[in-house]
Amino acid sequence: MNGRKTIGGLCMVCVLFVIGLPTQGATASGTTAFTCKSGSGAGFSDAHCKTAVGSGASFRHESIAQDSSTELTSSNETTGGASESTKLKATLAGTSFTFTATTATGSGSMTNGKEGEEHFAHGEGSITYTGVTSTGGCKVFTDSGAGKGEEGVIHTEPLKASTKGQGDALKFEPASGTVFARFLLEGCTNTGINGTYTVTGSIKTTSIEGTTGSVTHADTTTQNTLKLNGTIKAGLEGTLTFKGRANSGQSYSPLGATTGFA
Repeated sequence: MNGRKTIGGLCMVCVLFVIGLPTQGATASGTTAFTCKSGSGAGFSDAHCKTAVGSGASFRHESIAQDSSTELTSSNETTGGASESTKLKATLAGTSFTFTATTATGSGSMTNGKEGEEHFAHGEGSITYTGVTSTGGCKVFTDSGAGKGEEGVIHTEPLKASTKGQGDALKFEPASGTVFARFLLEGCTNTGINGTYTVTGSIKTTSIEGTTGSVTHADTTTQNTLKLNGTIKAGLEGTLTFKGRANSGQSYSPLGATTGFA
């Protein structure tokens, strides 16, 4: 079947912002972003500000001024240097399917804001997933809305993400409209699965450590906000690590978020 269907490019999308803004313990209203840079005294023992130490630290949080734009880059390489695949899972035509991307790279920008007494972080950007494969004998192709593109590649639509009103979580969704991403399936063993798929909905972060965050299939299906075919639950699992810099003249530093404000 060649008709359009609503499905899961989102799964491979959400992880982009969902993961980029971890929360470290502190008492304040809302969550803002920071970079992790070299520093002594109390702070962290690692370059991703994951392991806190009371003294002898090699790294510390460096605050980002409110309303100051920060360039973002992201990947599915964890703080330990390994890469973890991103997976979208859903049931199509009565069969469980898993779509797997070996590489995820993203870019965009973010700002820290304040409204009333709440501090928040807001980001916009997009992600490209490569090495994308599917179960069920299907081949996966880019679909930009203009037809079949590269094999094994999915480009998301522009996305936005914010901690505003989300407590310690980060909610992300399409920057405009409802579509996260599209992809085309061909050659499926069940030919009725062939066609173009679109992901819609929203998703929130679940687990975050240092500057690397993760989402799980169980958490995203429990949220019940990520949909395939408009009504079918989709589950997303994977990790993403973010870096930021003030401008192109600087090098990137690991980027996270905290509920404490400088």
